[in-house]
Amino acid sequence: IAQFHNLKRNNVKAVHGMTINQYANSSIAEDNWMTRMITNTMEGKITKRHYEVAREVFGRKCLVGLFDKYSESMDRFADFFGWEDIQSINTRHPHASGKVTKEKDLAGKRECFRNMVKKGVNRHQYASVGKDSAVWKHFKKKNWYDLRLYEYAKSLYNKQTVVFEGDSQLR
Repeated sequence: IAQFHNLKRNNVKAVHGMTINQYANSSIAEDNWMTRMITNTMEGKITKRHYEVAREVFGRKCLVGLFDKYSESMDRFADFFGWEDIQSINTRHPHASGKVTKEKDLAGKRECFRNMVKKGVNRHQYASVGKDSAVWKHFKKKNWYDLRLYEYAKSLYNKQTVVFEGDSQLR
């Protein structure tokens, strides 16, 4: 749905004059994008086997973050990747006046993070699509394996929570 609105915003000819319902029924609408990306299958039909491979790769290789748990997810990424341990480049840092202490650097990173969580990036408003609508049903059918992969990702997120409870010295 967001992709349709992005294409419209960018005046892509392929969607010019299309309604979201027409887009959902067209060959240009997303079709299990995540499953395709993970399995490197950009053309052709996606099968249960593709989903199984994507799920296996996802389970073994991905640290899961969820948009509806954005702040918590970003905290996990910061802990896991050690983002707070990396000294910022002074010329780009909001506290660049004079020597930047580790404490000022960390405070600046956290302030930047809070602003990103609060204001976001690439956020656009458009009408929501109800789960009982024809559009939703078309997208659900086209993206069946991605929806299943998303449900699996949510369960992985919960399982990975155990790792991040208490002392999260993961590095």
